[in-house]
Amino acid sequence: MIRKETPTTIQHDDMENAGNTGNVRLTNNDEEKYQMVPVPPGLLQYYVKKETILSMREDIKSLKARCTDYKKNYELECHTKENLLRLIPNTPMGLKHRDVWKILLVIKSVTGGTGGTGDKVCLKGALINHGTGELALISSINAAIQTEYKHRTIQSHDDQYKICQCKMIAPLLFWDELVNRLTN
Repeated sequence: MIRKETPTTIQHDDMENAGNTGNVRLTNNDEEKYQMVPVPPGLLQYYVKKETILSMREDIKSLKARCTDYKKNYELECHTKENLLRLIPNTPMGLKHRDVWKILLVIKSVTGGTGGTGDKVCLKGALINHGTGELALISSINAAIQTEYKHRTIQSHDDQYKICQCKMIAPLLFWDELVNRLTN
């Protein structure tokens, strides 16, 4: 079943639930960026079950053994109110869940600047819905990246950041740490 949230935001309920049957796997591309498959491109992942992430433990373990760039210039980032607002889409779904989402994990990459306004910042986060226990996997970019980013975005609750309208593609650090936080 496909549900439309706004003209530019589509979710697919069955993909997020596929992990419960063992169908979701973690895979990587040539650039050592990792993503869940099968999840079609262009979908925000709002309803990911904990079990889906935990089912990828063996994939992560295997991929770690071959990984040459675990962090890909990302570091763990603070769980601040500002970062939470940067990771919540300014859409009906984002507004509906704004008060029940909490940051479970956020990583950050800063490139291209010297610590000033020209820095290109990318946040990748996992938000947990305290009402349902489901996860939202969200990437957000600041204004310095937005001009060169070629894919669709949605406004966040921070005017300087936009949400990437895509499935989560992240370094192995993200997936490994997400599993750690769900199990420990």
